[in-house]
Amino acid sequence: MGEHDRLVVDYKLLESSKTNLKDIKRALKGIDKHRSDIHDIWGHESISGKMDEFVSNWDNYRRELLENVEDLGKQVETSLKSFEKLDLDLKKASEKKHSQNGGN
Repeated sequence: MGEHDRLVVDYKLLESSKTNLKDIKRALKGIDKHRSDIHDIWGHESISGKMDEFVSNWDNYRRELLENVEDLGKQVETSLKSFEKLDLDLKKASEKKHSQNGGN
């Protein structure tokens, strides 16, 4: 079996991706807390109204983005668990075969 015939899974990358997606999810969920903080800085009512409209539109896109981040996080988690299980199953099969062949 050559070097290119193997599947190499970067567990560190999957773990860091899982962590990063959780951080992004937390940040996206926490943005709402800052909405009222900036309302007073816009001054004039027409500017404030346009910014409220922008923020409302952003809320819709943020919800969609949050759903996508959550879905991706679930996919990464499922992939990570599947690869870990596969590794364990292959290890057990290899050990069983090795013991049946008398250690050869």
